[in-house]
Amino acid sequence: MPQLRDFMPTDHSKLKVIYHHPRPITENGLSGSQVRPYKMLKAFQELGATVIEVTGDARTRSEIMQHTRLRIRNGERFDFVYSENLTIPFAMSEAHRLPLHPLLDHSFLAFCNRHGVPVSMFNRDVYWRDKSYREMLPWWGRMVTIPLYWYDWWQHTRYLDTLYLPSAAMGTVLPWMNRFPNVRYLPPGAEISDTDNVPQCAGALKLFYVGGIEPPTYDLRPLLAAIQKTKAHTSLTICCRKKEWNRVSELYRPFITDRIDVVHCSGKELDSLYAVSDLFAVVRSQGSYLDFSVPIKIYESIGFGLPILCTSGGETARIVESEGLGWVRKIEDVAEFLQGLAEQPELIKAKRAELMELRDKHTWKNRAIQVCHDMARPRHISSKALNR
Repeated sequence: MPQLRDFMPTDHSKLKVIYHHPRPITENGLSGSQVRPYKMLKAFQELGATVIEVTGDARTRSEIMQHTRLRIRNGERFDFVYSENLTIPFAMSEAHRLPLHPLLDHSFLAFCNRHGVPVSMFNRDVYWRDKSYREMLPWWGRMVTIPLYWYDWWQHTRYLDTLYLPSAAMGTVLPWMNRFPNVRYLPPGAEISDTDNVPQCAGALKLFYVGGIEPPTYDLRPLLAAIQKTKAHTSLTICCRKKEWNRVSELYRPFITDRIDVVHCSGKELDSLYAVSDLFAVVRSQGSYLDFSVPIKIYESIGFGLPILCTSGGETARIVESEGLGWVRKIEDVAEFLQGLAEQPELIKAKRAELMELRDKHTWKNRAIQVCHDMARPRHISSKALNR
């Protein structure tokens, strides 16, 4: 029987990685679920690893899978599989969402596992386990998706050697966690920006928020109310999808003043907004989903050396507080805190200096290195295969 051997790679260029994602990967994603697969793929490539991409639509993936199976059967060695899943079930990955290929991805990942290639997967979504899912989807829609989510999850327990989650909190609401041999935590990463951010003059404070704005999960009214209450010249730029703003703009209309700017940008367009901001704000009503989610923009702001202000409660607050990435305050204390920061810009300058020291360890490249160290230690028949 094959024995596990300690193997901690120091030269990542010698690694051969199968990178799986059940959709095409785009460089200019509009959401975290699109951004992260591209960033992780790019990070593995920057390490110098040989990366075989099993991505694209179902037809494209099927062709790549057939070719990759043949290579494995012919004796070619791969160090591990890294998969980035979706916010929807695998079977619904096509643009039309019809579940026409429920076995395609699972059968390929299981094949890799059986043939000694350790399989890991980052699980990004847990909405289906949250009570807010009932408000997001009608009952007839949930009749389709919930069984498919359960099916995916059962399949994962059969072939995954390592399950990656964005936070430990997410593991408390997911089922059958004891069935996974290894559970690791792999939060989003940061791109290091060379842009110098200089705090504004005393008495002025520029806040920036980018992300969802639709209640009940994302309710920015507490942040807008805090801006209204500050006496100092405190301004806020909200970046969101235009279609979301069109749906809920009336909800926010009573709070909009000349100190609030709403824009619709993405990708590199965000860089200039980060560059002129003093503070990244995650001030919103606390929903149950936010107790265990980790917004990708939190780490994106770290890459710009931008301190974070968030409201207490939930995983984001725990990360910000434990790692010294900014400040955590109760909703009712936010306005007074902003007033104090506007009058003491040196506090922001000091926090920014701390972030410049911390941000290197949070890069996407370091996230990929972590996966390599976790997964490439054994050149062996995978742990699940050894137990069969």
